[in-house]
Amino acid sequence: MDVVLGHRLFTRRQSLGMSQRKLGELLGVSFQQIQKYKRGTNRIAVTTLVRAATALNARMSFFFEGLGPEVKKSVQPLLHGGDILVAQALARIEDSKVRAAFRTLIRALAQE
Repeated sequence: MDVVLGHRLFTRRQSLGMSQRKLGELLGVSFQQIQKYKRGTNRIAVTTLVRAATALNARMSFFFEGLGPEVKKSVQPLLHGGDILVAQALARIEDSKVRAAFRTLIRALAQE
């Protein structure tokens, strides 16, 4: 990951025509440190990466796109205002048989 972040820092800097020295000044590090970031020799601290995104006019997501595990979207629908109230009311029904009957009714209606 360090190599990928360093490479993205390098490509963004290059695309802007910015020197290593200038980026180093903006980040408060030496140009040698910028070289180490590029090679992945040294890790880029999060605070430095935030400063780099600002200096390079890039979103933080630019550095992380495609990295890490794929997060799958939930297959269950999100509950909204009235739905939440209905779910809370259902949970307050003390009789478990009545609660089960309501759940069965709701599921049957949802399948129509």
